[in-house]
Amino acid sequence: MYSFYPEGYEPPKSKGSYMKIQQGENKIRILTQPILGWEEWTNDKKPIRYEYGDKPKKDLNPKQPAKHFLSFIVWNYADEEIQLLHVTQAGIRKGLETLCEDSDWGAPFFYDIKIFKEGEEQKTRYTVNPLPHKSVAEHIIQAFKEKPCYLEALFLNKDPFSKEWNNHTPGIFNNNQVNMITERKIETPKTELISTDQVEELNAILNECDPNYKKSVWDTLAKAPLNVRELSQLPASLYNKIKAAALKKKEEFEASMPVDWIVEA
Repeated sequence: MYSFYPEGYEPPKSKGSYMKIQQGENKIRILTQPILGWEEWTNDKKPIRYEYGDKPKKDLNPKQPAKHFLSFIVWNYADEEIQLLHVTQAGIRKGLETLCEDSDWGAPFFYDIKIFKEGEEQKTRYTVNPLPHKSVAEHIIQAFKEKPCYLEALFLNKDPFSKEWNNHTPGIFNNNQVNMITERKIETPKTELISTDQVEELNAILNECDPNYKKSVWDTLAKAPLNVRELSQLPASLYNKIKAAALKKKEEFEASMPVDWIVEA
């Protein structure tokens, strides 16, 4: 049978800026200090991330509580590319913690790591194994410099590799840089506020909710540390969460009203 492709043809692997842990062996070199936080998802499958000290008191979806995550930049040996590794898997986190606490290994900046993935879904198991200490290869350092990243952009739901960032997450390639990173204070990005269209949309939804619920929303927003007195002051990072909750309350309020009231309205 005639084949469209030549014998032995294999399509090139698709590379991306985010690393996905594959089945079997995943060899990496960690190149930056991680950022730590909490992550939950809206009904329309959009992530909302909070810094480690700002974990929400109430989950957006009680059946899917916010997950602890750490994100850092790695060299993915399989793809031969600088990528962002976003870790929520407890097995990987605990494996890294064990290495950091082991005096023979220490912080994972000076040796490669192999992460092994076995199983699927609820039976997935991760193993983290260190390789012998060695310096970072020059071509990896060069690749890191050519693809700067700002990890804190994840808290804004923006692309960490975008060229819009003036600050970039520094790499760690030697002991001197470890000392510098310990002393360095990361500049907090300016809070992005919701757009005019989002103000109008959210205001319309709240106006169709139970008045008591609307009042409770405003009471919460007005308190520190938010101190929001009008919707135009609402941080963009909270928009999806408040909108999702308001839509749910709106549906509950409409369902509780007599049919004649809904028709007349």
